[in-house]
Order: sequence, then structure tokens, then C-alpha cells
Amino acid sequence: MSKNTRVLNVTRGFRLRFNQARRAVEQCACAWVEHGVSVRDLTLAEAIAARNKRKKDAEPLPYLELRGIVCRMAAAEDGAARRSRTIAHVANHFALSAGAPR
Repeated sequence: MSKNTRVLNVTRGFRLRFNQARRAVEQCACAWVEHGVSVRDLTLAEAIAARNKRKKDAEPLPYLELRGIVCRMAAAEDGAARRSRTIAHVANHFALSAGAPR
């Protein structure tokens, strides 16, 4: 489709650019009557149903973001992380107490 193509909004009786019509359809504000030729405004109930359908059809969440799943470190990893934080704390304390340039 050309960017200059005009699409008729049959509900309100005016013309808009193709990209504007495409965005309105993507945002569930309009629906195509005839693709590339005319659109119509969606009612509130239709818009809500279209948004729910779009959300349902979207890709599922990545496996790390699934609801109800908690990621916990293994005991060995937790101990290693704790030791590295302790070492970093001691190093910072040493640098401050040794008279590092301020």
C-alpha cells in the first residue's frame, strides 16, 4: 500500500491515511471493513474483546517471568555469593582505612 492511499472511516464518514488506519486497527480502535479501503470504529465492548484477544494471542512470557515460579540460588551458589560480598566489603573497608586519596 502506498503511504498516500486514503482509507474511508465508514462510521464517521471521513478519510484518513493508510498508516493512521493501520495504527487504529493495531490499537483496537477500528476494524477493517475491507482491508486497505475502509475501516469502522469499534464499540466499547468490541474494543475490549479485541484487546483481550490480542493479549491472549501474544507470545507467552519468558520462562523466567512465569507467575508463581520463584528462582532461588542453590546452597553452594548462595555461600559463594555471600563470601564474595564479604570480600568486597573488607576490601572497601581496607581502602578507606588505609588512607586512600579522596
